[in-house]
Parts: sequence; C-alpha cells; structure tokens
Amino acid sequence: MNSFFGTERKELEGKIAEIFGVPKAKLRAETLFRKVYKQNPLEDYDFSELSQDVSAWFKNNYLLSVPLEISEIQTSTHDGSVKFAIRLKSDGKWVESVLIPERGRLTQCISTQVGCAQACRFCQTGRMGLMRSLTSEEIVGQVILAEKWRRENPDYHVASYQRISNIVYMGMGEPLDNIDNVIKSTQIFCDNLGLNFSPNKVTVSTVGLMPALDRILNETKVAVALSLHSPFEEERSKVMPVNLRHPLTHVVETLRKHALSGTRSSFMIQYTLLRGINDSEQHAQALVSLLQGVGAKINLIPLNEHEGAAFRRPDLGRVYQFQQILKNSGMVATVRLSKGRDIQAACGQLIKNKVKS
Repeated sequence: MNSFFGTERKELEGKIAEIFGVPKAKLRAETLFRKVYKQNPLEDYDFSELSQDVSAWFKNNYLLSVPLEISEIQTSTHDGSVKFAIRLKSDGKWVESVLIPERGRLTQCISTQVGCAQACRFCQTGRMGLMRSLTSEEIVGQVILAEKWRRENPDYHVASYQRISNIVYMGMGEPLDNIDNVIKSTQIFCDNLGLNFSPNKVTVSTVGLMPALDRILNETKVAVALSLHSPFEEERSKVMPVNLRHPLTHVVETLRKHALSGTRSSFMIQYTLLRGINDSEQHAQALVSLLQGVGAKINLIPLNEHEGAAFRRPDLGRVYQFQQILKNSGMVATVRLSKGRDIQAACGQLIKNKVKS
C-alpha cells in the first residue's frame, strides 16, 4: 500500500481518474486532501462525502499512518527548543528533528537522510557517512508527528504556538542528494489543501550540488539557502569536500543566473564562522565580491562546537566585526546564535547512529 502522506494531490487525482474516470477525479482528490489534512492527521477521518466505492478503494490502497515514530525527546532549558529522535519503522534507523521557538514563529528543522555523504569537516552529521535517503512520506511525517506531539503535550513551551509556521531542510543529510523526494515533499507541504505552508516559509539548505540546484530552483518556489563557509575555492575544498566536485564559483553563478533572470529575488547564504580559519577581514571582503548580483542575505553562524570538532567557535566580538564589514559594503547580514545548543540540537550537531529492531 502507498502512504497517503507521501502522495501529491495531482498524483492521487491521476490514480482516481484511472479507476473511476476523469470527470470527478479532481474533486475527489481535493476532498480527500481536505478531509485528511484539515481534520488533524493521524486522528479519526470522516469520508462520508465520498461514495462508498471511492472511500473503500482509498482505504484499501493508502495508509493513513506515517512510517516513523518519536522515540526520544530532549528539551532545552535555555530556549525551549525540543529535539526529537525519530525511529524509521522500515529498518529501525534513526534521524533527528528539532522544534525551534522564536519570536512570532515556530520553526521545525527536518532531516532528509540518515547521515550524510558530504563529510563537511565542521559538521557532526557528516561523520556518520550516508546510510540511506528518506522517502517523501518520511520527510513529511516528521512535521505531522511533531504537530501531533504538540497538541498532546500542552505543558511544553512549543505548544503555545498556533502551529508550526516554518520548515527548514537543515537537519541530517544533504537535501539535494535526495532531490526527487525533497521536491515531492515541498509540494505536499505547500499544497493549500494539504499542510498549507507558504513557499517562502519553507527553506531548503544545500552545499551546492549540481544539477540538482537548478532543479529545486526551477521546479519549486521554496526558499533556497546555500551553505558557503568560505569565499576561496581551495580553502572551501578543505572543509567541504563537495567543492572539489562542484566548485563554488559555478554554484554561485547558478544563483546569480536565477537572480538576474528574475525567477528568484534573493537567496540565503549560510556562513559558519570558524576561529582563525574563515573569520578575517579578508574573508569578509572576498565574500562581498563573490556575492555581487546574487541578492544574498547572509546568515552568520558561529560554530556550534561538538565532541571531536576540528575547529573552534570565534569570539562574539570577531563575529560582529565580520558582520559590520559586510553591512558597510551594502550586504544584508545577520548573526544567528543557534538555539538548542545545550541538547546538541543546533546546526551541525545532529547525529543519530543507533539502529534498533
């Protein structure tokens, strides 16, 4: 059986048309999406609007459960972030996902792979290697499970928000290394009859895999964030091996092409600051030159240190000096002091290598 939560509405409409004919296929698919997603997924469903044959066919062909479960929960005493260890039912592998409360919004950081193949030297997830990619229903299911958990646990700070308002594909894995399932999951998230996220509230982060970068830009309207971390090719290659296969200049030129064509107005650039490595004035000035014409909003992230890290976090004074150089050159630059650091839930700290039966 197929998982409903890994199915796009157009895909469901096509299946219905094959079985019951075209005339009412669109309406029936819309009804099913509205009924499932608007009645709190994973709870009781009322399909009385549908004919008995359509309802029976749907129940016999689509699973209305998600193929994962929350197994462990950690809560930050500093900022109220909640980290979930999520077990994948098919093989017992684990991923992690984080709810991040912020002023005016609740963001969920989701994973796309068990581990990661990119081996960025400052990222703990990269030390795992890649075990496998997640299916579209395993990606979507992380948000459905988190919302269900929030409703059932009103004593937690994250339950005070109306809903999860933002999704960032910044958890375990490289999203563009799982491009088909990532694109499919963004379509499900942004379906107005489904989970109904605005595309600009969904951000896909990438180290810059080509040609998948072009696909995410051409086939979706979600926001895209590039993990850059150094404006110099040789230096970036040392901390991010992917740069040897997909050079920074080629990746940035792809962003610039889309910015100049008008298909995208701006991009987020993520820049993790490593003490004595990429935090100098020379780096800041080179970053300004590199990103001319891209429409970049630069997110500066002081390294979130973890056990075995080869680098150190710079002093905040150095971080704000770096930011000021960018701002003085006309760039939009913010400093992100990551939440959830006390529970190893911040950027670059996610790692889960357990396997349970």
